[in-house]
Amino acid sequence: MRPAFSAEIKLPDMGASSSVSLTPHMEEQIGREVATQIRNSHQVIDDLELNEYIQNLGYSLVANSDDAYQNFHFFLLNSSQINAFATPGGVVAVYSGLFLTTETESELASVLAHEIAHVTQRHLARSFEKSSQLSLPIMAGMIAGILLGAAGGGAADVGAATAMGLSAAGQQAQINYTRANEKEADRIGMRYLSLSGYDPSGMPGFFQKLERKNRYAGKSYPEFLRTHPITINRIAEATQRAEQYKRKMVRFKNPKNYHLMKTKLMVLTSSNNRRLVQYFKSKITPDNLKTHPWYHYGYGLALFKQQHYKEAIKVLQWLYDLEPQNTSYAVALAKANIATNNKDNIKKGMVIFARALKNKPYNLVLTANYAFSLIQAGQINKAIKLLKSYNKDNIKHPAIYKLLSRAYGKNKQLVKAHITEAEYYYLNGLLQQAIMQLTIAAKLVPNNNFYVLSRIEARKQAIKDEYKMYKFEDK
Repeated sequence: MRPAFSAEIKLPDMGASSSVSLTPHMEEQIGREVATQIRNSHQVIDDLELNEYIQNLGYSLVANSDDAYQNFHFFLLNSSQINAFATPGGVVAVYSGLFLTTETESELASVLAHEIAHVTQRHLARSFEKSSQLSLPIMAGMIAGILLGAAGGGAADVGAATAMGLSAAGQQAQINYTRANEKEADRIGMRYLSLSGYDPSGMPGFFQKLERKNRYAGKSYPEFLRTHPITINRIAEATQRAEQYKRKMVRFKNPKNYHLMKTKLMVLTSSNNRRLVQYFKSKITPDNLKTHPWYHYGYGLALFKQQHYKEAIKVLQWLYDLEPQNTSYAVALAKANIATNNKDNIKKGMVIFARALKNKPYNLVLTANYAFSLIQAGQINKAIKLLKSYNKDNIKHPAIYKLLSRAYGKNKQLVKAHITEAEYYYLNGLLQQAIMQLTIAAKLVPNNNFYVLSRIEARKQAIKDEYKMYKFEDK
């Protein structure tokens, strides 16, 4: 998958030579469309904890950027390629291959900071403005097609179809992501990095790591280097700039959570479970439980993945006893207990969830996993109460609405099930699907209850109005 700002990307020239100015609204249209296609591609890592981690990491950098109020969409995509990309409208994605190549959170944050800088400085948007009068649908579809198609897998057909459409468009104009753009993204990204409390040397450190990979990789060098050429001068400039920032800072972030999330990602994306278990087993010792708990965490997750639940519980219990307030340990241990399908163990798992939520009320990861377990156990009313309580006091999250819709469905409350399903689609940017769910809900309202129907129609109209606002105009 190539970043949208790749120097190799060919864009169709629609026949007009004058440039088009992309307004912030137009950029947001492109970003929403690309984000929607990424979600529909099924390449997003399907783990709430990992997705929350990448969102929080991204927004910690955005908060110290030049455009802290712009909407950003951060994605973690399942691909072994060492790559990342950004598009107009604030879409920033990191591949699992790149995440696993990093060794510190500052290295990972440096990539995100660099991509965020490309967005805030409007590098790609300005390239589009200079190239041609592309219609927004073609522009957004072309970006998503190249990004998703190049990654292979289920989205390859999307890329192939897009490429065919581009060939039919006739002439093509090349958009170059200039060295000046890259230099500016390095400089500004470094500032975002240091202002957010990360070690600025993470940027040149990661550059050097990729350059070494390039030296010995032959034709299979990291995709990130194809679109972000790294030179000795670039590394030297980044190193010098990092030293200047480091002198101004007293301490940097050194979170254990990064190592835990990297370990979890390694387990989720591995195709050889047996080798994974052997790897982590070779890493753990009684002495490094406190110093390198992520090895033990990985061992427990790998055992769980192999459905060796009793062994997994034993390992994860050590971690939980050492740090019961750690959300990752609590979730993993509770799920391992519940997965045994033993009545006593299921009860233990539920107690772990309840205790963890008591200490961290309204924690999204805990709430969603506990609610899912309650639904699986047939405790539907308790799950509904938990999910409604979260929605009442927190920023709305699609995962909560999805679970709530499922719980209502199992409870035969079909009108509410479709209404909450509509909110799930709405929060994922799928406005037409949200409208469809509300239409179904309206047809199911018993005795034509005027109050309920009015609420449904009002919400439906609001979403329709928003859809018109962001809908691409045919040209």
